[in-house]
Amino acid sequence: MAGVTIRDIAKHAGVSIATVSRVINDNYYVSPEIKERVLKTIDELHYYPNSVARSLKNDSTNTIGFLVSDISNTYFTTMAKAVEDVVHKEGYNLIVCSTEDKKERELEYLKLLISKKIDGLILNTTGKNDSFIASLSERMPVVLVNRRINKGNFKGDFIDSDNIQGAYMLVNHLLSLGHRKIGVINGMLSVSTGYERFKGFVKAMAEVGIVVDEKYPYRYDGDFTLESGYQGAAKLMNVSDRPSAIVVMNNVMGLGALRYFKVNGMNVPNDISVAVYGNIDNIELMYVQPTFVTLNAWVIGNKAGEMILERIKNKGLGNREVIYVPQLIEGNSVKDCKKLKDC
Repeated sequence: MAGVTIRDIAKHAGVSIATVSRVINDNYYVSPEIKERVLKTIDELHYYPNSVARSLKNDSTNTIGFLVSDISNTYFTTMAKAVEDVVHKEGYNLIVCSTEDKKERELEYLKLLISKKIDGLILNTTGKNDSFIASLSERMPVVLVNRRINKGNFKGDFIDSDNIQGAYMLVNHLLSLGHRKIGVINGMLSVSTGYERFKGFVKAMAEVGIVVDEKYPYRYDGDFTLESGYQGAAKLMNVSDRPSAIVVMNNVMGLGALRYFKVNGMNVPNDISVAVYGNIDNIELMYVQPTFVTLNAWVIGNKAGEMILERIKNKGLGNREVIYVPQLIEGNSVKDCKKLKDC
C-alpha cells in the first residue's frame, strides 16, 4: 500500500492517531492487546519495514552505530569493514557516520543514532563531547577505538595500540641511525592519540639530552588531516636550520608530508628522512615506502566488533581495555647518518 500514513494505521487498527504514535515511539503505556493490534497493522500495511516493527516488540533494532573522525581515511574504512564482518554474522547491521572531528557534527550524529534506537555504539571520539558520551555509556553499550574518554563515569571498553611506545620506537630508530635534528608533525594534542604519541617523542628525545618544549624549533601541531601534514612539512622545511628527519604522527598526515616533498622536488631520504605512525595502504606500490609503526585497523575493528557484541549481550560487564603492542616496519625513507656521515 503506497503512501501509507499514521492516519491509515489508526483507521485500519480502529484506534486513535495518538495511540499509534504512542506505540511507534514507545513513550506512553498502551495495553498489550492494542499494541499488538497496531503492530500487526503496521506490518500488514508496510508502514515500516518489518524489522522496525519487530524492534518495537523486542526493544532491539539489531543495529550498531560506528562513529569515526574521518571516513576518508582508509584506516577507518578498513576498520568499518572488519567490524561489519563480525557483527553481521550475529544478525546486526552497521550504521557508519563521519564527524570530521567537529564537536557539533559528532553531537548531531550521536543524537541521530540514539533516535534510531541502536543497540550499541563504537566510537572514535572528537574529544569534545566527553560528558555527553560518558552519560550515554551508562545506558548504552559503548566501545571506544583509539581515543579515550577522560570521565570517571564512563562505562565501556577501549581499544588502541600503545601510542607512547609506538612513537618512542620511531624516534629511537632515527636516533640509532645518527639523527638528532628530528622534526615532529603532531595530531591534535587534545585527544589521547595525539597527546600520547607526542609524549613518546619527547621521551625518546630526552634520553639523548634533547629537550622538546614549546620552544623546540622542529615542532608542528596539526590535526591528523592531509592538509596539516602538508603544512607541517612546509613549516619544518623552511626553518633556517632544517631537520634531517621528521616523524609524522598518523598515516594521513604522512601522505600530506610526502606530497609536499614531491611537489617541491625534495628527495626522500636524501634530502629528508621520514617516519610515520600507522600503516599506509598499498605501500608496496610506492617509490617512497615510509618506515612506520603498525596500527592494524583490521585487528582493532575485529576486536571492537567482538567487544560490542559481548557488551550488548551482557550489560553488566565492567570497563575493559585492549592495548596492542606496535611493531616497527622499516621502509626506504630513512637515511643512515652514521654510515654516510652527512646529517
